[in-house]
Amino acid sequence: MGIKLFLNDYYDLLKFMHDNEVVILDEKVIPLTQQEIATTLKCSKMKINSMFSILQKQDYIEQKTRGKYVLTDKAENIIETIETLQ
Repeated sequence: MGIKLFLNDYYDLLKFMHDNEVVILDEKVIPLTQQEIATTLKCSKMKINSMFSILQKQDYIEQKTRGKYVLTDKAENIIETIETLQ
């Protein structure tokens, strides 16, 4: 899939997660629930859940604990690359 995956809602989701990361015990985490993300991005929780599943399978996000996710270095690199292109 490569970078094409991120020229749509997937990039918007990763960017939103990146912009809302917080550091807890020296680790970045996204403290928002899938429902909170869905509401903010104006889409369904089911769509966010499906996107999370794909992003996890492709190693862009990891679930640290129930409901707590982190972006992988792979995701951070995609965000940085796209930001430099914009």
